[in-house]
Amino acid sequence: MVLKVEKISTKSQDFKQIKRVYEEVFPKVERIPLWLLKMRANEGKAEFCSLYNENEWVGFFYTILTKKLAYIFFLAVDPDRQGDGYGSQALEVIKERYQDYTMGLSSERPSPEAPNNEQRIRRQSFYERNGFTKAGFYSIEKGGVRYDFLSPQGKVKSNLYVDLMAEFFKQRQAYYLPLRVEKDDE
Repeated sequence: MVLKVEKISTKSQDFKQIKRVYEEVFPKVERIPLWLLKMRANEGKAEFCSLYNENEWVGFFYTILTKKLAYIFFLAVDPDRQGDGYGSQALEVIKERYQDYTMGLSSERPSPEAPNNEQRIRRQSFYERNGFTKAGFYSIEKGGVRYDFLSPQGKVKSNLYVDLMAEFFKQRQAYYLPLRVEKDDE
């Protein structure tokens, strides 16, 4: 089974599925208003892509793009299809799709104090098994949550991420997530 990727329009039939999974999988505090994601995709600053197993829709990802960085902001497999290996396959097709870019994503940093620490550990382990490692910095976002920046290319300059987020959220500073970015001492 090889996943097929298709960049979709915000007017696509798939968008109902994307909206459903987006709202089901991501906690409200982690979601960006869908209108803003759609607006940036329509401006060419980001893209929604659907994932298919043959002709069956199994998930999506949303990537913000600059000339140098492809940032996977959201990646989700339909909850009815989770555990079937689609997440790992999705990361493989994403790495292939953006092979000419520095690539990255953020994952909650494990912390013994976090109520979802086991989930954070599992998630980071999943990304590591799929070739994403700590890039040398993390962001601190609303509520003090720390997110490790992970990349298949290893170390990444933090300014690429800071500049990407500033450009993406320009004129929408209320949604600008990273409160600050710090060097990773681990």
